Amino acid sequence: MKVCFKCNRVLPLCEYYAHPQMGDGHLNKCKDCTRKDSENRRAIKEKDPVWREAEYERHRLKQEKRRIEGKAIPSGNEAECKEQWNTRNPQKKRAQVIVARAIKSGFLIKKPCRICGNPDSEGHHEDYSKPLDVDWLCPKHHAERHREIRKVLRALEYQKLQLEKAL
Repeated sequence: MKVCFKCNRVLPLCEYYAHPQMGDGHLNKCKDCTRKDSENRRAIKEKDPVWREAEYERHRLKQEKRRIEGKAIPSGNEAECKEQWNTRNPQKKRAQVIVARAIKSGFLIKKPCRICGNPDSEGHHEDYSKPLDVDWLCPKHHAERHREIRKVLRALEYQKLQLEKAL
């Protein structure tokens, strides 16, 4: 038996989520309170774009740290993850293949990063329906560009939600 610090109910341990870092191996709030908190966080996310952006940034940094530590993809699953990405993104994969073939044939010449001049550049597509319309960016600036695009898309999504709620 354990007392939930949120609702002060005395409940059996099976009513608490397991948490290995706690003294007794279980979270200090019951499953019901944990679910309510989770629902509240979801509501906050929808209402507060600043909080959402901060949360996206927190997750991005966490994933970046996992990549550096070599823990981003469980060992042995790289090919499976790549195949799943290819299945989810056929238009992007097609554009990548077309650019690779164009470079190999000499039709397209790989240029240094447009921003910093780094010769180790990657082709960035603003529009995947135009595969040979490529902006050359180094990995750092390429990732930054995709973050900017996602941020704009989230802002548009948020505005759409606000308009729907107003109607």
